[in-house]
Amino acid sequence: MSDQLNTNGQEYEFNPDAVDSIDQSSVEGGGPSYPIIQWVYADLKAKKFGGMDYMGGLFIKADKVDGAVLEAAGWAKTSRTFENGTEEEGYWKREAAVSIIAERKRWEIAPNGGQRQTFPWTGFEKAKEANGGKSPSSRTHYLVLVKGLEAAGPFVLTMKGAAGAAFESYRDANSVISRFANTVIAAANTASDAAAKKNGKPSGKRWAYRAFWLPVGAARNEKGEPIYKEVGKAPNTTNVVLPVALGLPDKAANVDLKRFYVGNDLLAFVNALFDQSSDWRTAWENIKPGTVEGNGDAAAVEERAEKDAEDAVLAATGL
Repeated sequence: MSDQLNTNGQEYEFNPDAVDSIDQSSVEGGGPSYPIIQWVYADLKAKKFGGMDYMGGLFIKADKVDGAVLEAAGWAKTSRTFENGTEEEGYWKREAAVSIIAERKRWEIAPNGGQRQTFPWTGFEKAKEANGGKSPSSRTHYLVLVKGLEAAGPFVLTMKGAAGAAFESYRDANSVISRFANTVIAAANTASDAAAKKNGKPSGKRWAYRAFWLPVGAARNEKGEPIYKEVGKAPNTTNVVLPVALGLPDKAANVDLKRFYVGNDLLAFVNALFDQSSDWRTAWENIKPGTVEGNGDAAAVEERAEKDAEDAVLAATGL
């Protein structure tokens, strides 16, 4: 048998600290692997630098997707530096429109600042016990297509902590998913119910999120300046930029479905991706608990201004 580890005289001293450079959400063992999109919280102290460090948003590592493809879709080349000094090259976009194909959830702990341990979603109590009685953190992965990057295939948008809650807290009517479900999805369901009744068909069928583009990005005010929110418990608090749904009207009745619908061809594609993602969706269900991982009057003018703002942010996401 040939020596598959023949190094031709080249050997490298193992550096255990180099594990800090590994994006832990990308470690193998969680089903099929896809390029990761991370959320960047931003930092108030980076105001003079601007860009991703101050505004927050979405980040993709440079070695995961062809840079030319990302830049053509409006992603800016940048880098981020972690607390341990490790620097990571990648691409940033403040906002994007995504089709959410599937999701999976798990619990994570890092007792006493040690290595991260993972638990299945059904293992909350075990995770809490292993964490010394403290509640574990949740992590959610969303399998998505990104508008403008459809040909690049699926990505995984990873969310946890404050960003995860801002993205998918069903107890918060202003979370990204709540706003999307209560406007775009609700409008689509209503329209399909009406069409079914008109054609003498049974109503009540519901639309999946993947059939529509969800515009999401870093929170900002009417001037485009980042909005920071204090998170954590005193004295361990920090100010961060969280994800928000962009350009969505307040009411489902005001949604222009043509602007959000992915189209019949792409719908067939994302439906097929959902069917093919079974192994990915269920991989975390089998985690061994504790696994270490690495218009005229004032009212009309105000309405027009709101519509202009919606149009502007939707255009920025590609809708």
